[in-house]
Amino acid sequence: MKDRFLSVPQFAPPFVPCRFRHPALLPLLVVGGLSMLPACAAAAHVRARPALVVATMDSRLEQAQNMAFFQPFARASGQAVARRVWSGTLAELDSHGLHAGSGGPWSLVFTEDSTIRAACMQGLVVHLAGSSANPDGCGAPGLTTQVVVAWDQAWRRTAPRWADFWDIVRFPGKRGLRRDPRTTLEIALMADGVAPADVYGQLATPEGVERAFRKLSQLRPYITWWSTPADAASILERGQVLMSSAPADAVRTIAARRRDTIGVNTDMALSYGLSWGVVAGQSAEQLVQSRNLLHFIVQPDRQADFLTRYPAAAQQPAGAAPGTALPMDVQFWQTHYAPLSQRFDTWLRDAG
Repeated sequence: MKDRFLSVPQFAPPFVPCRFRHPALLPLLVVGGLSMLPACAAAAHVRARPALVVATMDSRLEQAQNMAFFQPFARASGQAVARRVWSGTLAELDSHGLHAGSGGPWSLVFTEDSTIRAACMQGLVVHLAGSSANPDGCGAPGLTTQVVVAWDQAWRRTAPRWADFWDIVRFPGKRGLRRDPRTTLEIALMADGVAPADVYGQLATPEGVERAFRKLSQLRPYITWWSTPADAASILERGQVLMSSAPADAVRTIAARRRDTIGVNTDMALSYGLSWGVVAGQSAEQLVQSRNLLHFIVQPDRQADFLTRYPAAAQQPAGAAPGTALPMDVQFWQTHYAPLSQRFDTWLRDAG
């Protein structure tokens, strides 16, 4: 598995915090050297600027990001940062970017790589300088996670596989799946016996797409849909489903007394990355501040602090059954996401 946090993007000047803002220290600064004053004056100036708005899809993840990134940045720079939770759709991103209303555009978004890539292709996020870990410059890598099988161990101690997920006769009860073709279609094919290595080859053909939707139709009456990682964790935590696909890090955020009863199987899990994107449509001044914030976020000490506040980002959930993960094919979804989303929405409507 790749490193969770990769190299620092080479697109912004080094961030220099003002550490001498207390009025009592100003005389010392004057005596010690006027060169310290412009940075402090700049910090005082930016206090009057509108807050940078950062949007992420997971409220639990966002709390750790706030403590590790946003609050320290605000203290160091004087630039306020506001937080939002968004749906992860490109339409919502566009309405808070190039076509933002009176509230102005967002600054940064944090979401899965395939969304960042699609947004990049549509000009909804800014191209950054590329790196070995980010060759097309469509975003700055944040972390990696997996969509796994999570299940209620009070019902069964043995880890179910995707084929068991579809076996309503032997294992009656509700199933949780993501309300999105990404990960859901791959899981349907694996449940139907397609080897992980052949999944995207199948999905690239009309026959493979038909096969995936036919498999989903078998399970349709038993599906409880989730849209965000927090949703997936919630239906597991509340016992609304017998088993569910779910991001592994979201499962680890469930309260300990309940989490200990939920098993995780990583065999044939889908691994994918989440990245930061700089929202297009910002003024030049706001863009500088947004890039400064991103540069601050990717510093090693900030990343280390984040991991202490979000241990759910650990690569292997505690007690998880080991297995082989299928990396989500970002290039595939860049090409096929729009038509498969349309097909998925039509199937949802027609399936009732």
